[in-house]
Amino acid sequence: MATSVHLIGICGSGMSSLALWYRYRGFEVSGCDRNPGENLPELLNAGIAVSDEHDPLHIEKADRVVYSAAIPSDHPEIMSARDKGISVLRRSEALAELANASQLLAVAGAHGKTTTTALTGWILQETGNDPTVMVGGAVSAWGGNFRPGSMLTVVEADEYDRAFLRLRPDSAAVTSFAVDHLECYGTPEALSVAFGVFLEMTRPGGTVIVPFINRDLARWAERIERNVITTGPEGSVFCRLIETDKWRQKYMIDGIEGYLPLPGHHNLRNAETAIALASTAGVKTEDSVHALESFPGVSRRLERIGTLGSAVVLSDYAHHPEEIEAALQGVSQVSERKTCVVFQPHLYSRTATQYEATGIALSKADQVFVLPIYPAREKPIQGVTSELVVDASVRAGGDCRLCLPGELKDLLMDIEAEVIVFMGAGSVDPIARELVGAVE
Repeated sequence: MATSVHLIGICGSGMSSLALWYRYRGFEVSGCDRNPGENLPELLNAGIAVSDEHDPLHIEKADRVVYSAAIPSDHPEIMSARDKGISVLRRSEALAELANASQLLAVAGAHGKTTTTALTGWILQETGNDPTVMVGGAVSAWGGNFRPGSMLTVVEADEYDRAFLRLRPDSAAVTSFAVDHLECYGTPEALSVAFGVFLEMTRPGGTVIVPFINRDLARWAERIERNVITTGPEGSVFCRLIETDKWRQKYMIDGIEGYLPLPGHHNLRNAETAIALASTAGVKTEDSVHALESFPGVSRRLERIGTLGSAVVLSDYAHHPEEIEAALQGVSQVSERKTCVVFQPHLYSRTATQYEATGIALSKADQVFVLPIYPAREKPIQGVTSELVVDASVRAGGDCRLCLPGELKDLLMDIEAEVIVFMGAGSVDPIARELVGAVE
């Protein structure tokens, strides 16, 4: 049995939580990452050695090597491990090996899966179930993106790189469906089939949870006699909004009133999915409602990080048109005055296919500054730039312009806005925090 594992790209959100899970299971854990980022302190605190360089010597003492989807299969450390006969696993394979050995609740979806995973974990924690939780964003009360606990496990199931198709959950939830990651799936139809297969992978006697509007995703799971729960206004589990109070929403579900300390209609949808998923682990609705009232939130989900002048600064992970619209709707509950967005497009491929819808979504803000595209794992595509997003937003009636990171401070200190939201999945969050810190 493997006792020592080395993770390549260890500081990414998915890899860092996997490393912590291995550590919790008693493995000796090491890793490397040329861009350590915000997850490094949590790894070091757990006694995990992390190098900011790649070197085949790193795997000398490992009997297992795990690498993220962003790492090429011909990476020197991977090649060295294979030459030495050391087991090499993709992140999705390692996650499945750990998760499938537990009582597994898995949360997938185009949008909302991080928040829903955290909400479900919070419910289980507050009702005395001591869950293990692996989530894509940091939860302050857990000190990061991993909560060690019992064999009752909640994981965020990512569709990128087809990773979620390796999981065998006892209960599976899909928060939403939207066309994305076509670089992995090729067509919207293939993506839809993949979500259906994810639900089919639920173990016999298990339960699948889907929005009523996307009920077709559960068709085959229902045919093989998995239980089906639907969410949303026409579904069997629905959080009906009663009133909003800045950062809180009062709602009712099954005749029970509660307060969700998160703004936005999309978060009520996330909450009802979490309540439904927790019910498959035996948690009563009224207990879930009570537990959610103390939920501390997830990093980069309309997270308040400081101020610039008189404006409150928020950081949000939104990078898809539907996520942008949802985030702006949530902000509208918090403030009725002007909102400024600093948006960083994510990936050339995504920008090429979604720039029009992205521009239209951004046009609903009072003022928008668009940064250069964050490439992540991709090479530039000729003709695909942030200007496509800006032009689409202007055509939709938006006040939108291109901007470089170095120009932001002067521009933002000169605007009249009550809220400034930094949006994107790339480097826009550290840019925002640096700006806030410099001004304070």
